[in-house]
Amino acid sequence: MTDLAARYGRSPAAPRARRAWWIAGVSALTLVVGALWWISSDPLSPTVQSQDISHAVVDRSTIEVRFAVTVDPGTPVTCAVQALDLSYGIVGWVEVPLEAAEVPTSTHAVQLRTAAPAANGLVSECWVT
Repeated sequence: MTDLAARYGRSPAAPRARRAWWIAGVSALTLVVGALWWISSDPLSPTVQSQDISHAVVDRSTIEVRFAVTVDPGTPVTCAVQALDLSYGIVGWVEVPLEAAEVPTSTHAVQLRTAAPAANGLVSECWVT
């Protein structure tokens, strides 16, 4: 006990009030983190999955990439397709809008021009449009 506490006494409400503030703070932090997770995960939006099937180098400045997209039927999608060189640098990029399909999984082939010879081609990302 400090000299001030011995002289004036200690308030019995202080530890309870401090504990209540801690509980309120932790609860608020938990709610904020939960809300941010809910907003970022967006569980109501349809999920889009893409899978690379193959790529073929057509010539020094063109590559063809074949890929499959799985999404709810009737959902339009846009996919970013890229070409990579031997050091994994991006030498070609195109965004391909895909019409809504009646089947969940559809396959697509796209040719893209490259700034340098490409060694690989793949789908970077797909999203609902």
